[in-house]
Amino acid sequence: MTYIPPGDVISPKARLQLIKVLIDGGPDEVAYAVARWDGHPCIVFRWNGSDAQPIGNPQSRGLPTWVVLDRKLNNSVIELLLEGRPDLQSFVQTFLSP
Repeated sequence: MTYIPPGDVISPKARLQLIKVLIDGGPDEVAYAVARWDGHPCIVFRWNGSDAQPIGNPQSRGLPTWVVLDRKLNNSVIELLLEGRPDLQSFVQTFLSP
């Protein structure tokens, strides 16, 4: 296995509830997902691993983890990274709405 698939990254379990992987760029590329962090909807991201480092980045105590994206960047991610995928854009906007 060259990397741990982002759908399998569920740490830290006490704070994160992974909802849906939006983008999985493959080995050595970025992954984005929507999740709940401490119960609050958010976009999370991470770098997938490779043969040399299957856990990817970030990681904590040897476990792959996610980084919460600054809310100010949500609209840019939705617009730019999900361009051409209006169904997914709508899903994410609805999920993130208060």
